[in-house]
Amino acid sequence: MRTIKLMSILAVVIVLITSQSCKNGFLEGVNDNPNSPSEVTPRVLLPGAEGNLAYALGGDLGRYTALMTQYVTGASRQFASYNSYVFTEEDFNNLWNNLYAATMKNYFTIIQIEEASPGNYSIYDGIARILMAYTIGLSTDVWGDIPYDEAFLGNEQLHAPYNTQEEVYNRIQSLLDVAIDEMSNDPGDDFDVPDANDFIYGGDAASWISLAHALKARFYIHLINVDPGYAQMALDEINAGGPIADAEYPFNSAGPGPWYQYIEQRDDIAYDGSCLQLMQTRDDPRYGVYVDVNGDYWGPGYLGPFFSADNSPVWLMTEFERKFIEAEARFRTGDAAGAQTAFTEAIQASMDFYGVDGAAYIAANGTLNAGTELEQIMTEKWIANFLNAESWVDMRRTGFPALTSNVPGTPIPTRFVYPTNERLYNSNATNAESDMYSPKLWWLP
Repeated sequence: MRTIKLMSILAVVIVLITSQSCKNGFLEGVNDNPNSPSEVTPRVLLPGAEGNLAYALGGDLGRYTALMTQYVTGASRQFASYNSYVFTEEDFNNLWNNLYAATMKNYFTIIQIEEASPGNYSIYDGIARILMAYTIGLSTDVWGDIPYDEAFLGNEQLHAPYNTQEEVYNRIQSLLDVAIDEMSNDPGDDFDVPDANDFIYGGDAASWISLAHALKARFYIHLINVDPGYAQMALDEINAGGPIADAEYPFNSAGPGPWYQYIEQRDDIAYDGSCLQLMQTRDDPRYGVYVDVNGDYWGPGYLGPFFSADNSPVWLMTEFERKFIEAEARFRTGDAAGAQTAFTEAIQASMDFYGVDGAAYIAANGTLNAGTELEQIMTEKWIANFLNAESWVDMRRTGFPALTSNVPGTPIPTRFVYPTNERLYNSNATNAESDMYSPKLWWLP
């Protein structure tokens, strides 16, 4: 945690964190603050934290997990080694530092500011709690035990102890509960509305509340191997929150998105993984969105501009993911008819999201068959959630899709290695001697 302690809060807001292991940066423009504010407030902290989270999702986290889930394959240089699951602890330094120092530290500070002056920044506080829950969820789902309770105390705690993954999951639900409660109440007359400082929902409390319920469902369904009762808890949250507006962070030519920058600067990934191969065999209409078939943007066979244009957003969660969670939860709770309805609606929502006609595809692939329901739900969710790190969680916890390892005799990794800096500088990093398989994550079967 040493990196966190060495950064000032303002530097955290505008720091250009590298999102690739080669140490070449991909954050140009995302946190620039032309007004050079002299006072650190939530309106200064939130935009940078949201941007850094988006770069993590579309950067190292998105690319590494896309290899595990076989959306892409490593073609050359570092990614040729990664394709054989050869990672070192140095490969994860940038991702860890981005999530902790440039992202979660800002959320923590926003929460502290609201606690010191209750009511002034209640909407910011709710957003910060939701995004903190989201980000520690991402972190624990790839590393397992992580520092949280004392991770952001600066000089008061230079060697932050680790929380168990079970503890972190409890913190996730608590953060979301408090956020829902806080954003559901009348904040009073003097509160500060984020508006343009919230790039995801423009400060709209109702949208954030719906997302919080959907995230509660996501993190409950992760724990299905811990206790089957979590399926009903996930379904309860689906029902409580209702549909969500797709949560996305926008980019533009002045601050282009992470996939655009990656292809422009490095380009050592091939877009020919198992997912895309399956889509071709099924004549999936989304294939021409995922891949630049005719070469109209980067070239034939490259990642399609829906994901790779300079102004392509990064998505935190979509309505179709929420519907797939509902389909799984209904199946697991014995509601076959409800599972079928949610399954069909999830596929249709995905087709709508990508702007294609899904009628023929749904007619051919949209019926759940007895004995293969879970495999069908998870496979369709995998296809829809292209390049999303959530697919690696689904694959590890359910076994679907059942992919063949890139390396005969070597299983697909089940976790990330702890970064070098944790092993060297945090004396409480008791499990820092990790690999891509151990220590085993708590929620794994």
